[in-house]
Amino acid sequence: MQTNNTVSKANIKVFGTLVVMTSSAILTALSIILGKFLSIPIGNSIRIGFENLPVVMASIFFGPIVGAVVGVTADIIGCILHGYAINPIITVGALCIGLIPGFVYRHLVKSSADTLSTDGKPHWVKLFVSVLVSYAVGSMLIKSVGLYVAYGTPLQTIIFRVVNGLVSALTDTTIIWLLMQNKGFVRELGRVVKR
Repeated sequence: MQTNNTVSKANIKVFGTLVVMTSSAILTALSIILGKFLSIPIGNSIRIGFENLPVVMASIFFGPIVGAVVGVTADIIGCILHGYAINPIITVGALCIGLIPGFVYRHLVKSSADTLSTDGKPHWVKLFVSVLVSYAVGSMLIKSVGLYVAYGTPLQTIIFRVVNGLVSALTDTTIIWLLMQNKGFVRELGRVVKR
């Protein structure tokens, strides 16, 4: 028979700690609000907003698995709350937007020139590469295919999705980089991650 403590630890295994799980839930809610309720729709296939910023933050701050969980959860709950049909291809795109930046940031961009600047803070270029790769795969490619397959979105619209993805990647990178330059934010983030 499992005790309540054992069950609780098994439930948060992906997140590591209850604090990271709670922070991830907040980022999920923020993604839903920014993406489904505070974005600017342009037609049926383009939305200008910051829905992916909390997902990317979860991935870079807490790891790729947590980012993927935040991305998928935000997509599914957001669709249900807003009355959209859940499109599995778009959900896979959301998963990639959550999975890729943390993986690239932690594992693939490892040269000493890209890791830290001279003052010990993360390089903007390393963040940008991590975010851009996730947008290229998750949003520009997979979500565009999902929109084409499910709704017959014209392929010409993908050009606008690419431009939107580039601008969003640039904006998200800059916001995350500015947060990581703030000593107070980094200190509090360290407390959350190390608990």
